[in-house]
Amino acid sequence: MLQSIQINTKALETMLFIWASIKDREKVSEAFLDELAQSQEMTSSYDDEFNAASVRKVLSAISNRERLNGPTKKESRFWNYNMWMLEDPQMTQMMLTPIKTLNMDDLKNSLGSAFPYENVEVIFYPGQFEVACIKGSQLFINFFTVKADLFEEGKVTIDGTPLKEFVAQKIQEMK
Repeated sequence: MLQSIQINTKALETMLFIWASIKDREKVSEAFLDELAQSQEMTSSYDDEFNAASVRKVLSAISNRERLNGPTKKESRFWNYNMWMLEDPQMTQMMLTPIKTLNMDDLKNSLGSAFPYENVEVIFYPGQFEVACIKGSQLFINFFTVKADLFEEGKVTIDGTPLKEFVAQKIQEMK
């Protein structure tokens, strides 16, 4: 039976620091970028085309205001998304605020005793093309797929579905 649903925004908090540092023209250390790249929150999106070295490469290029040399398609997408966050910090906050206040406690009771996990972790991370993926009791959601409504404050969707409903659907798929 499901006991808790935790929302993990660690990677997003790290990215907020990186984006703010870059915006303020401060140097972000390679060790800090490496720590993010090696984090559990980031590894769900890694494959042959995009890995920890890709994260370091892209964020280092952005931080150093250099061109991204010979990028893969996924590295280019990651670069574009990060540049978007740097150019529109207001949009970033519009996307992030509902995530930080997301509470899924009401879903715990509706899943029943047949649910296979006691604890579920919903991890928001900066990805590339993927929307979400489930790995055991962890749900990874690409932050860049969150869309904020410019006309209705606090309203965000993923793939056209309200945030809370999307998360609930994905958790139910864990059965």
